[in-house]
Amino acid sequence: MLWIEEEIDDEKVVALSQSLSISNLLARLLLLRGIEGADPANRFLEPKLAHLADPFDLPGLRDAVLRISQAVAKKEPVLLIGDYDVDGITSTVIVKQNLMKLGIDPHYVIPRRKDEGYGLTSEVLSRGLRLADFKLVIALDCGTNSCKQADELKAKGVDLVIVDHHQAKGDLPEGPIMVNPHLHPDQGEPWRNLCTAGLAFKLIHGLLKYLREEKVNRAFEVNPTESLSLAALGTIADLVPLKEENRILARFGLKHLGNKPSIGLQALLEESGLNLGSTPEIEDITFKLAPRINACGRLDDPEVASALMLEGDLATCRKLAKKMNRYNEERKAIEARLTEHALEQAEQKFSDKPAVVVCGKGESWNPGVVGIVAGKMSSSLGKPCLVLAQADDGAYRGSGRGIQGLDLVDVLSRCQEFLTHWGGHPVAVGLTLEKENLELFTEAFVAAVDTLTGGKITPTSLRITSTIEQSDLRPELLHELVKMAPFGQENPEPVIALKNVRLAQKPRPVGDGSHFQFSVHNGSTPISGIAWKMGKRIPPSDQNIDLAFRLKWNSWNGRKNLQMELQDWKLSGND
Repeated sequence: MLWIEEEIDDEKVVALSQSLSISNLLARLLLLRGIEGADPANRFLEPKLAHLADPFDLPGLRDAVLRISQAVAKKEPVLLIGDYDVDGITSTVIVKQNLMKLGIDPHYVIPRRKDEGYGLTSEVLSRGLRLADFKLVIALDCGTNSCKQADELKAKGVDLVIVDHHQAKGDLPEGPIMVNPHLHPDQGEPWRNLCTAGLAFKLIHGLLKYLREEKVNRAFEVNPTESLSLAALGTIADLVPLKEENRILARFGLKHLGNKPSIGLQALLEESGLNLGSTPEIEDITFKLAPRINACGRLDDPEVASALMLEGDLATCRKLAKKMNRYNEERKAIEARLTEHALEQAEQKFSDKPAVVVCGKGESWNPGVVGIVAGKMSSSLGKPCLVLAQADDGAYRGSGRGIQGLDLVDVLSRCQEFLTHWGGHPVAVGLTLEKENLELFTEAFVAAVDTLTGGKITPTSLRITSTIEQSDLRPELLHELVKMAPFGQENPEPVIALKNVRLAQKPRPVGDGSHFQFSVHNGSTPISGIAWKMGKRIPPSDQNIDLAFRLKWNSWNGRKNLQMELQDWKLSGND
């Protein structure tokens, strides 16, 4: 793996350090994220909910608020249609919970992936519209490209509000009120990269603000901060950039999730092995909570997750949380089988190609896990990867994950003549194509990637934030680093390097031998480290080596100790 040490002007580091009375390391981290000057730095290090911009700055949000407030005043039946991932489910729950507090109880439906597809499809719309005589439909985390469905609703005299963050692929639906920052690239930045859970929070913020101005009594009884936990869940799980308003929502949402979880989230935290009363880490969301929520949609039962978040009885929530856990275990087993098959196919057919398209049918090729497998493959192979599962009707449906610097939406746009449905984000897409187009599409996709990358795929690399001395390896260092949290997209967790060091003792295998423990002496005490899934690559203890790691707190038996989480190692001098 190539190590790339991030560079920044030392004079700028010293100047910012002195102006804010912070360490050079913290100043360096701020500058590496493009944060210069005392005011931007202080807003980053000490974000406040008051820093959130006026919700009505968002194009379309005022119109959405006016239409929804009309539904509240007239007690109109409202239908919510979400997506089956964490972002879609949390945004749907945010809107439903707050509208219930304002006096109306909207119906909602979450698409069943296998039968109804993604988002605002005619199939899920038909199921939802049978529930009541609706005057308003609110689409959450979908709808931007649903021109046909918008026309269907317009013909029925039903108004449509779309709250979404997916990119437009062509002509926009005519008639709906649309709240989507990506439709307004020339507008301001604070809310630019909000996911739909963040947009739903802004929508509720705007709705309450308007209703309070109109002296609607119930609006004064609703506290929007109670939705912060859900907004943070959606934001973190959807891997949007954790800067500007996303950072604020994630930071305060994590605190609320740890200290003031709803009954449903309390049950989910317990089932995930997380302690109540302490702020969860980003990894707790991405590796524990989000997979359990997503597993419901992946196994075609998404409303188990939404029911848990809406339920008020703890015993019922615990049963639902256990069901979600069972789904997640089933999902992991399916995913492992599919990953094995997909990697074999990739090695056989695409080892010398700049991109991978693998496909199959049968029990192992479950469409609910193709996105996870595509992500794992993309990460391990360093290439954009598409994983397609063949449905009963013969069509292929799947997901793709990309690499840094390549826009998968752009790639698919160059192959769209072979696709019946496609969309997504620059690094994550979904697509559908007919069986007879598979070979032509595969050729076009690989060629498009080759063209856009110039035939050069960047080798797997590790960005080193800073190199320290062994004597710096102390708790005070981590206290500095966590001021930059929460970490995520565009605010990566710092990777620290130690060079030319010897381990304090021989590394010790852990568990089944897949992992190992090690330690480094800081001059007064050994600091422990863990290397996950690196058991086949244990470093020597009798030679000088370079270590790249992240610093963590390891909590055990009520004590919190410093721990290195190894990312890579190499023999010293082997640059």
